[in-house]
Amino acid sequence: MTVEEIKLKIKWWESKRWIFNLVVGLFGAYAVYDGLSREEIYWSNADLIGILLWGIGANIFYSAGILVELFNWYYLNNRITFAKFRMMFFIAGLLFSCFWTLWCGWNYFSKPFLW
Repeated sequence: MTVEEIKLKIKWWESKRWIFNLVVGLFGAYAVYDGLSREEIYWSNADLIGILLWGIGANIFYSAGILVELFNWYYLNNRITFAKFRMMFFIAGLLFSCFWTLWCGWNYFSKPFLW
C-alpha cells in the first residue's frame, strides 16, 4: 500500500466526520432538551464542560475507524478488505453513538444524583 492509498482512506473517514458530529449532536441536543423540559433542573457550567468532553470523546472513538484500517495495513498486510465494509462500520458506529448519547442523556436527567 502506498502513502496515497493511506491518504485516501484517511480522507474518506474525515469527510464523514461532520455527518457524525451533526447527527450525534442532534441526538445529544434532543436528550438535553427532553431532560430539561421534564423536570426542574438547574443548568451549571459543569454540565457544559460535560457536553464538551462528551463530544471530544465521541470524536476520539470515531477515529477508531481510521486506526483499524491502519492497523490492518501495517500489522495484517491488508488481509482484511475494509473498503467493502467502511460504510457499514460508519453506520453501525453512528447508530451506536447516537443511541448511547441519548441513553446517557436520559439517565443523567432522570438520576442526576448518580453523576
